[in-house]
Amino acid sequence: MGTAVKKNVDRLLKAKGWTRYRLSKESGITMSVIYSLGEKESGPTADKLLKIANALGCTVDELVR
Repeated sequence: MGTAVKKNVDRLLKAKGWTRYRLSKESGITMSVIYSLGEKESGPTADKLLKIANALGCTVDELVR
């Protein structure tokens, strides 16, 4: 799941013209979590995924597929 999340977040960031720093500020998620999205096998927790999805204006499903 981690790699799919990273790719989708990167795609959505590009579409919005945002940096990872802005995503961190908008979502309330630390930069370390934002930068490690694709590194962990299990990926971020459900609550963090929801915060990221809300900030990006998408669903959690869009992030993980």
